[in-house]
Amino acid sequence: MDISSFREAIEECCGGSIIHIKVKIGKRNMFPLAFDKWRRRIEIEVNEKPEGGKANKKILETIAKFFGLDNNSVKIEYGSKSREKGIWVGMEKEKVIEKLKNGL
Repeated sequence: MDISSFREAIEECCGGSIIHIKVKIGKRNMFPLAFDKWRRRIEIEVNEKPEGGKANKKILETIAKFFGLDNNSVKIEYGSKSREKGIWVGMEKEKVIEKLKNGL
């Protein structure tokens, strides 16, 4: 994966960063999965179906774990009922990018 294109999917906001993601339902929990160049979103795969908020909860857990944050430092900013979401994380943009770079 080319980490430089990930910059397009991250913006600083509200004392942290919003990561624009696209959700895929699959067999594993994986972040980042890929980069969707057309939508300019980082893809995430979760193994929970979007029923009763299960997928959203798994998305937040997966992203919090990846960045080493507690669950209070990650929230859905928009798109709670959509495959395209904005996830706020309590980190500045450059730190988010650095973590993504180190995690790949």
